[in-house]
Amino acid sequence: MNRPTWGSIFPIALVLAVAIYGLWTLRSDSDVAGQPPLPISAVGETYGSLADLADAADLVVDGTIVAVDDGRTLTDPADPTAGFSTALFQLDVAHVLIGSPTRTVIIEQEAALLDGTRIAVNGLTANRVGDSGIWFLVRGPDDLPYLAIVNEQGRLLVDGAGSVTSDLFDGPMSIAAVSEQLIDR
Repeated sequence: MNRPTWGSIFPIALVLAVAIYGLWTLRSDSDVAGQPPLPISAVGETYGSLADLADAADLVVDGTIVAVDDGRTLTDPADPTAGFSTALFQLDVAHVLIGSPTRTVIIEQEAALLDGTRIAVNGLTANRVGDSGIWFLVRGPDDLPYLAIVNEQGRLLVDGAGSVTSDLFDGPMSIAAVSEQLIDR
């Protein structure tokens, strides 16, 4: 099983963000707050089962996003005006389902183009304070202490009914049932 690495996630998103940013520079520089996120497509590994997704992750946790801070700005070396920024999300861990125990996790995620336009990579929008659910995470290189979401399948948010949904299983499931499947594997 090929595991996505930090180094494979960001370069793909950067290339796509740079290409899309070039197309969007023709639009007005008006305030982008309140606009829906700009959809960006990235090519990467997808998984056919919850077990495969779990195998690709270094850490799987149940938790809630409690804080957000600015992350890095990543630009194209050939054109420093093209790129995107990340955000750092503090995840308060309720349960470690797979991996080493930890209470707090920092997730770095693509958040916006350089002009502030929010982005959604393969439909995955940036986390928000209060988001609660299960995260499938991969570790960054040793010099970067943050984690990243495995892919667009790697965040299962709890809805108002206490359920999570995914293309990896039929219909909504309780977070307890998903957690149990992950622990039992």
